[in-house]
Amino acid sequence: MNRKRNDQKDDRLPIDLSAIEDRYYLFGTLAAFANLMQTVGDSVFEEITWKQWFALLGAITLQPSPSISQVADFVGTSHQNMKRLLLRLQSTGLVRLEKDDADLRRTLVTLTPEVEVFEEKYRQSNSLFMDRLFEDISDESLATARLVLDQLHHNLRAIEQDICKREDRNDRDHLR
Repeated sequence: MNRKRNDQKDDRLPIDLSAIEDRYYLFGTLAAFANLMQTVGDSVFEEITWKQWFALLGAITLQPSPSISQVADFVGTSHQNMKRLLLRLQSTGLVRLEKDDADLRRTLVTLTPEVEVFEEKYRQSNSLFMDRLFEDISDESLATARLVLDQLHHNLRAIEQDICKREDRNDRDHLR
């Protein structure tokens, strides 16, 4: 991995973004933040990537035995992408993918005992990471950010539904 050493000078030029409208600034910053978080996150765990960790977090949160689709929806990705991530997690021994006896079309995600070992290994470093990430941000600011992000998520889901409806209409029109 090509990481910059702490003693190397950062030669990037500062960019003045103060003239950008807040909505566009936040939109761009959220996208850039997601990329940076993944880049930094990929160096946190030895066994898995940041995206795999997020999939594991979704499976942990939704226990007992959520379906692949439920985890995908929770994480905000497609069923196909989630299945790929979970198959990799299965190969590390952290989860098991099993057909649902009640509905063989569904695949359930079951945690293995290795998840406890994994969580214990990273418990302290995860806590330090979170403390450092949210350093100097007040509880009030966090609460406001949560409300804004929740509304952005709601709005994005509504846009997604509109796009799906439009695609469905276009598909039906194309078949005529």
